This record gives sequence, C-alpha cells and structure tokens, in this order.
Amino acid sequence: MATLEEYLSQIKDLTIVPPVLLSVLSLDDDNEISFGELEKKVQSDQVLVARLLKLANSPFFSRGNPVANMKQVITRLGFKTVRSMVAMSMTDSLFSQGNYKKFRDEVWDHSVAKGIFAQILCEEKKFKKEAELAITCGLMQDLGRIVLNTIDRKKYVEVLTEFQTSDVSLVSLEKKAFGVDSYEMGSAAAKLWKMPTIIITSIDDLSKPVAEQSSLGQIIGFAGVIAKLTGHGKQEPGTLEKLEEYKTSLGFEIEDVKSYLAAKDEKLKTNELYQFCSTL
Repeated sequence: MATLEEYLSQIKDLTIVPPVLLSVLSLDDDNEISFGELEKKVQSDQVLVARLLKLANSPFFSRGNPVANMKQVITRLGFKTVRSMVAMSMTDSLFSQGNYKKFRDEVWDHSVAKGIFAQILCEEKKFKKEAELAITCGLMQDLGRIVLNTIDRKKYVEVLTEFQTSDVSLVSLEKKAFGVDSYEMGSAAAKLWKMPTIIITSIDDLSKPVAEQSSLGQIIGFAGVIAKLTGHGKQEPGTLEKLEEYKTSLGFEIEDVKSYLAAKDEKLKTNELYQFCSTL
C-alpha cells in the first residue's frame, strides 16, 4: 500500500485541478483588476462561457436585455457569483471523472449542498467576508476524495459501495483501502498545488474537533451536517450529535430541528447557484 508521499509523487504532474480554477480561486475580492482578470481567465474556456451566457440570459436572471459577452455576464450576475459558478462548473468536471454516477451522487451533490448551505449560514451570522469564501471552500474540502478517486477509481467506488451498505465511516474505509484518508490526501494535495491558505485551512479543519476548527471551518462543518440531514450525502452514525455540537459552538438557536432542516432545504432548492448546478 502506497504512502502519502508516494501518492503525491503520482499526482504531482497530473492536471487534476485545472490551472484556470486555481487562478480564479486566488483572485482578490471584487475590484476593477480582479473583474478584468476574471473576464480574461473565464474567456479561455468556451464551454464555461457558453454555460454562463445561457444562465445570464435565462428567465431567472434576465432583465429583458440579452447579454453577449463575459463582461456583461459579470456585470449582470456579479463578480462573486460568477467566481462561485466558475468553481462549481470546473469542480463538476473533477467530480465527474470516470463517469462514476456513484461518486458524483455521493460526493459532488454533498459538496455543492455543503458550500451553498455554508454561504446561507454565513449570511445569517452576518459573516460577510466568510460568505464570499464559503462556497469555494465547501467545494474544495472534498479535494482528497477527488484525488483518491483519480489515483484508483475502481478501488474508490468499492469504498463508496461499502460505505453505502455499512455503518462504517467513509474516512475509516478510505484509510483501510488506501492507507491514507481523504482529509490527509486533500490537505497534502492542496499544499502541493499551492492553493489559497483559506482552502488549505478549511480542509485541515475536517480532521479537528469542532472546538479547534476555524470559524469558517465550523460553519462549513455545520453546513455539511445539514446537507446530510437533508438527503445530500449519506448520514453517518453521530450526525445528529454533530448538529448539536456545531449549533452550540456557533450559537444557533434551533427550536424544531425538523422544521429548521425543511426550511434550509427549501432555501437550497431556490438558490440560483444550486439551480446553475442542475444545468451542469
């Protein structure tokens, strides 16, 4: 069984994460320079441009005046929304590698829901800066699963199959099959590819107790629990206990858990980014 260093050697020269995605994730906040850079970087991916043009001209966003180029798309949808959509569109291709429906359904759907729920929670807590990062950090938290799936797709689907038919945690099954789990793999890969520090921190938070996680890490962790409890990814033993732990740490007052989860799921389904993902 390979070691973490040997796995890193295997993936070092692979283009698992598109360079365009890495550069988009590294853009500073909404300003004139970043606006121009985003337009330039997205312009290089014609499939992505077509998707964004289609969305900007859809009834959900259209104001009656059709848009025809990326500058108009970014102006209409907003810098942060377009950056999130770029991340979603490009990670969609990562999660789809090998066309394994099981991997996409279990990991991609959970990651998308987690990222959007994290943004919603940040907005509720008035964490304005964190809200801008929540979706991309939520998506990239599962980088380790993408990497393990890329290293050995057959073995990883076997891991997912066992996970879905047992009460064993996914990280335990990953460790048993690969000798490393997706938390270790994701953190090491993110550092190897020099991803933004905030993404590396959010991945590292996965292996820490709730009390030791960063504030954004706690938000994303809570969002991940909500995602599982609303049917986006399989519930593992202790999920409800985790809900209570995150709720207490973050100071959320939830009187009726069932109603709270139903309201959150409704917000997710009407979210424009979630609707965008359904077109991918």
